Amino acid sequence: MSVENMIKTVLQEFKELAQTETVVGKPIVVEDTVIVPVSKISFGFGAGGGQKHETGGGTAGGGSVEPVGFIVIRKGKAQLIPMQEQDMSIGKLLSYAPDVIKKIKEFKEKRDATAEADTLGEADE
Repeated sequence: MSVENMIKTVLQEFKELAQTETVVGKPIVVEDTVIVPVSKISFGFGAGGGQKHETGGGTAGGGSVEPVGFIVIRKGKAQLIPMQEQDMSIGKLLSYAPDVIKKIKEFKEKRDATAEADTLGEADE
């Protein structure tokens, strides 16, 4: 397959992935309320090829879909409700790391001291 055909194929796949339903999801109807999920789509793409001596080529791509919020339609009015950042984000978890490491170290030191005392107690018997 030529580099040009590889690029066309990858772009066609991206086009199919990035359908409108992916960005603005299928409406969910609950009684008199319509809820429409909204997402952010990100894509990256690269391609390359060569023809000196031996022919070579390649393409690569990746993407992500991230929830952004919901459009809520009720009684003829629409409202965008953004997603709130989760309480346990990676940043928040990392902020706990020093305390967790300290507690683990203290636990190990206490455990080692207890084990050493038990060993000394057995030696005295």
